[in-house]
Amino acid sequence: MSALFTRITAIKNKPRTIRFQLLLSVNITLSIALICLLILQYHREMQNATDQMRTGLNDESIAIQSAVSHLIQDHSHGDVQGYIDRVCSEMRKSASPGHQIIVSMHGTYLKAGNSSPESRSILSQYDFSKPQSIQWNEFSQHQLVVGHQSGEEASVFVIETLKNVRRAIRKKVLIQLAVLGILGLLAAGIVNYVLLKIVGRPLSQLLKTVENITSGQLGAVAPSFSSSEINQLSTAINSMSMSLNDNDRDRRYQMEKARKIQQYLLPQGVQIPGLETAHIFEPADSVAGDYYDFLPLSDGSWLICIADVSGHGVPAAMGAAMLKSLLLAASEKSPFDLIRIIKEVNRQFAATILPGNFASMFLARWKPESRALSWVSAGHLPGILIRDSGSLDSLKSTGLLIGLDANAEWEQLDTVLSPGDRILLFSDGVTESANSKGDLFGLARLTSWFSLVNERPLIVAIMKINEVIAEWRCNSSPNDDLTLLALKCELVPHLKNSEHQASTVYEEVQSVPQ
Repeated sequence: MSALFTRITAIKNKPRTIRFQLLLSVNITLSIALICLLILQYHREMQNATDQMRTGLNDESIAIQSAVSHLIQDHSHGDVQGYIDRVCSEMRKSASPGHQIIVSMHGTYLKAGNSSPESRSILSQYDFSKPQSIQWNEFSQHQLVVGHQSGEEASVFVIETLKNVRRAIRKKVLIQLAVLGILGLLAAGIVNYVLLKIVGRPLSQLLKTVENITSGQLGAVAPSFSSSEINQLSTAINSMSMSLNDNDRDRRYQMEKARKIQQYLLPQGVQIPGLETAHIFEPADSVAGDYYDFLPLSDGSWLICIADVSGHGVPAAMGAAMLKSLLLAASEKSPFDLIRIIKEVNRQFAATILPGNFASMFLARWKPESRALSWVSAGHLPGILIRDSGSLDSLKSTGLLIGLDANAEWEQLDTVLSPGDRILLFSDGVTESANSKGDLFGLARLTSWFSLVNERPLIVAIMKINEVIAEWRCNSSPNDDLTLLALKCELVPHLKNSEHQASTVYEEVQSVPQ
């Protein structure tokens, strides 16, 4: 019941179209005008019929009075009664079923015709033997129409009830009103058609054009119309559509340039001694707030970085570009201590970023000679480390996000990689990819798939993971920036030679006789 009430309320509160409101107001106005006209015409016809009946009754009373005056000179009262009875009979057969005739003669009167009980009760109040005492205007108050003619020999009263008068002419009046009503409806139909053609149809076409523009069809054009005002509205919509199309073209051009600049800021063809790298970078918009980089240091070590600025789009991309600049500046100074570098980046980032914005960052230092990996993680998602033996490890967060506190502290963690060890670093656009039910891809599922593709070439492995993530979100565009960064530990070429030489020397020493 409550759902039905809510639906009814929503329908009542739903705005009506201008076409509906215009037609409704016009039709209500025309209907009221037509009804008033029909009522007025009905009363007018009834009044005309009553006046005509009164005139006819007066004429009839004159004729009867003249005839009675002659009859009473040579005939008895019975002959007069027969005469007025025949007249009433003929009138009832034609158009006056309630016709009555009263003849007053020298203190007495004769009556012909059958009246209703109500009429008899009213007429009984008057003394027709003394016609001079009767007030004729009183009859109209009792719904009676009277024709009267006085004379020296006799006075004649011809009476008809107003109800009978109206009944006699009602059919004729109703036919006239029906014709008038049909003409009114025809006129209303013509007005509705004209309104629909001049207002309704053009408005629907303009609305369709606006809907096309809203759906992304920028540059859609509405047709011209004969109405000056609607044609002006069409011209304004077309001007807006072309302006939006031009602005969108400029915006897409600028965003494409921004995308190319951001791609240029990412590492291109960098080879890190002792590490094979593979990466996938998919912005949710034209540009992204994700950032990754490989920076060589002057002592032969390398910085490996992946970061995720809050939000996405242009603001996040500007934050990512700022992080790259800050990291480049901090990495040019010695000592190449990770704690010093991330503190300097954090201090500068917190001072320049808008309040409420922040970033996560995983920053590692790789030493090819010793295969030592040190890292600090500013609130970034834990990286996945799969040893060549198959065991799993986590490169967990070691401190706060960047930008929240200019004086934040981090802990540095260290590990040593062996050839064949693999690391997967990623942004939250990976684990927070949702399917149609709203379920997230999650860290556990990502770890499982990284283990399943561990034997495949590195680039093939992360491409497979990216394919699985796309299928998880039903191949729709990502809602957040997505970055996958995979690393695989390898032997440095000159270290391979050194190990081979050491092994040969060891074998030769063992073969010397003791």
